[in-house]
Amino acid sequence: MDLETAANELYARSPDEFVERRQQLVAEARQAGDRQLATQIGKLRRPTRSAWLINLLAREEPNEVSALLELGAALQDAQQRMAGDELRQLSTQRRKAVDALARRAIELGREHGYSPPDGAVQEASQTLQTALGDPEIAELVRNGRLSQAVTYGGFGPTDLASAFGAPPPPKAPSRPAKQAPAEPAHALDPKQRRAAEKAAAEARERAATARQAAESAEAQAEAATQHADEQADQVESLRSQLRQAEAAEREAREAARAARKHYQELRQAALSAEQAAAAAEQALEE
Repeated sequence: MDLETAANELYARSPDEFVERRQQLVAEARQAGDRQLATQIGKLRRPTRSAWLINLLAREEPNEVSALLELGAALQDAQQRMAGDELRQLSTQRRKAVDALARRAIELGREHGYSPPDGAVQEASQTLQTALGDPEIAELVRNGRLSQAVTYGGFGPTDLASAFGAPPPPKAPSRPAKQAPAEPAHALDPKQRRAAEKAAAEARERAATARQAAESAEAQAEAATQHADEQADQVESLRSQLRQAEAAEREAREAARAARKHYQELRQAALSAEQAAAAAEQALEE
């Protein structure tokens, strides 16, 4: 077993089964002596219901999902070429394809015993829309390994760059305005130089403080996310225990009904035997 195999199996399952099966795979990896693999599997996050619907869609309708993602690449190309007519045509195709696949995801959820809420179609549409502009999300969608629904607004070069966490495309260079030549640093008198050096030092100190605060906030966010995942795992474990307890209760009640029925049958047989014995005794006396 490797991480690829484990991830494929886990994300193909219902969220209700994810945590329990993940624990089993972690245990198997540890028994095999592969602690690194066990740690990697343990970090795989249970998908939300909305993400699971998209994962279902990717597995049940892989050709349609691939066609949609290829349409996203064609849209970006047309937009870069400023091909207005082609862009409008592709945008219409995109909208129809996204709507159709979002509805299909909801249908698949119902076929697998889950009744999605009213907002599920919108979440599925937004996730598919995001995949058209984000290669990383597109890969997760294609492989059916989303852990949560994702959204962003817009579909243009600037919007795409923001979604990627990258700078927007460069604008056409404009003619720079004439500027007066900067005064050389050596032209500053000693007092001005000391003031400038002090201001620079203070700016560096503020930057260092801000960087430390950002790193601390990132660590806190990661810890909070891990805690949330642990709580979700615990909730899922309790739900599993509850389902097992409910199944055990149903079996116990069925056994109780069967035992009561058997008792009634034996009691009726005993009464019938007593009546027959009484009748035989009366016949002897007569």
